[in-house]
Amino acid sequence: MNQQFPPLLDVRNLMVEVAGQCVVSSVSFGVDRGEILGIVGETGSGKSITCRALVGLLNRVRGRASGGSIRFAGRELVSAPTAIWNELRGRHIALVPQSSLSGLDPVMSIERQLTGAIRELDSDADPRGRALELLEMVEMPRPVAILKSYPHELSGGMRQRAMIALAIAGHPELLIADEPTTALDVTVQRAILDLLAGLCADEDMALILVTHDLSVVESVCHRVAVLYAGMTVEFGDTGSVISQPAHPYTRALLEARPGLDSQRERLTAIPGSPAAPTEWGVGCRFAPRCSAAVASCEDTLPELRAGRAAHEVACFLASDGDFA
Repeated sequence: MNQQFPPLLDVRNLMVEVAGQCVVSSVSFGVDRGEILGIVGETGSGKSITCRALVGLLNRVRGRASGGSIRFAGRELVSAPTAIWNELRGRHIALVPQSSLSGLDPVMSIERQLTGAIRELDSDADPRGRALELLEMVEMPRPVAILKSYPHELSGGMRQRAMIALAIAGHPELLIADEPTTALDVTVQRAILDLLAGLCADEDMALILVTHDLSVVESVCHRVAVLYAGMTVEFGDTGSVISQPAHPYTRALLEARPGLDSQRERLTAIPGSPAAPTEWGVGCRFAPRCSAAVASCEDTLPELRAGRAAHEVACFLASDGDFA
């Protein structure tokens, strides 16, 4: 991570509304070229809607970025016109959506989908030759045969590789992978993660990896942003966040992880459920589920504050000792 220059992507206090309801209120993080950033949090924390904001696709869910900042390579993108997003999407910022079945057209062959994207994003390339090259880059078995296949004829892992091939067709500087290992078995998950990490290194490409799993983040990500109820509650170097979590929610996620060396008979669950946007109060949104909460947590929403190097947390209870 190069600290001498601004990050490739810098998101600060991002706010997003969907159908007039605020669903993301204060998301902040950054990612550098060649870096892998993990975004983690429970369902409903704002991970996927933030991904849509980063590629300018909020209009498809009746949404809009209503505040804050998204700066990509120094360019401000909040309220950017459609023409700017059309210039950036695919060529500079690309998305691997959460479901490979919904992300691929079921009535088009893999060849037709890949060559169509290549003609749009990389006009100097030979479409079929580049399609084969992309399938080889994502380590797709039998790429010539796969070109003739339709999505329903492929396994989940193969569809995910096809989605990644589509996403990198335009040589993006930033790839956003929204839960790319969901519903895949453990062996295939590991292969997909290794593939993404390898592409990141080989192409000098930044990667944002969205996941529920802190173990995945720990294994491949340089930094991690922990989201809860539409805001970033902790952000920092992965090693620092995992070994010295400063936010009670991060600690609760870590305690809930199963482990081969654990002597517990039952997993430690976080009590209660995440608050829906319509239930957000004026105080800390995790307070109703936090065993350490005090009265002041119910009155004011904490903001991210800097502590030890490359580590920020939004919690009134984070002591100076957490930031030694």
